[in-house]
Amino acid sequence: MVDFSGRISVSSMFNLILGAAGEDAHNRGFGIDALAKNNSGWVLSRICFELDRLPKEYEQITLNTWISDYNRLSSTRNFILYDASGQEFGRAVSQWCMLDYTTRMPVDMSIMAAAHEGHMVDAPSPCERPRRLASVESEPVAEHKVAYSDIDFNRHMNTMRYIDIVFDSMPIDIVESLNAMRMDINFIREARYGDTLQLMAQQQEALRNYEYRNSEGDILCRMSLEVK
Repeated sequence: MVDFSGRISVSSMFNLILGAAGEDAHNRGFGIDALAKNNSGWVLSRICFELDRLPKEYEQITLNTWISDYNRLSSTRNFILYDASGQEFGRAVSQWCMLDYTTRMPVDMSIMAAAHEGHMVDAPSPCERPRRLASVESEPVAEHKVAYSDIDFNRHMNTMRYIDIVFDSMPIDIVESLNAMRMDINFIREARYGDTLQLMAQQQEALRNYEYRNSEGDILCRMSLEVK
C-alpha cells in the first residue's frame, strides 16, 4: 500500500475509500450482494479527492463516510479522513449509478429507494463536488491492454488501475514530491477485458489532465491532477 517514499500510494488511498463505501453499503442493506439479486451493481461515475498530505507507513487514520443525496439517476457518497490526533487531512466526494449486467446500461435506482430510507445524512459534501472534465488532445503517452489483474467484479477495469497507469507515466521525481493535491475522475465508458487503451496527457502549470481512449477512439475516462 505504500510506495518507495514510505507514504501511501494515491491508488491505495482510493482503494481504502472505495472499500469503505462498499462495506458501509453492505452493512446498510444495499451493497453489491443486494443489487446482484436484480442482476445489477454499483458503478462509480465521478469522484474527486483532496489530500492535504499523504499519510506515512504505519500511520493510523480514521475514515468517515455518508450519503448526502439519492435519486433514480445517481447517489452521492462523501468521505472525510482524519489522522490519529483527529485532524482532518483529506476529503472526497463520489457519485454512483447502477449498471444492468445484461444490457450494460444504467438502471433506475428507485428500486433501491426503500433500502436507502433512513440512511441519508443531511450534511453538505466536504469539498467541491467532482468537476466535469474537458477533452484532452495529445499524442498517446502510454498504452495498456486490459488484463485479468485489471478487472473487478463488474468485469471492467477498476479505478485503481486507471490511477496507477497515470502515475506510471509521470517522471519519478514528480511522484516523489507530491503531497497536497486534488484529483478528479470522470468515467464515461467501460474498459473491458482485452481492450487496448491509449492514455493522452496535457499539463497546464500545476494541473495535469489525462484521457483514456480505446482502440476505436471512444473516450473511456478523464482525469485531472491538481498539485497544491
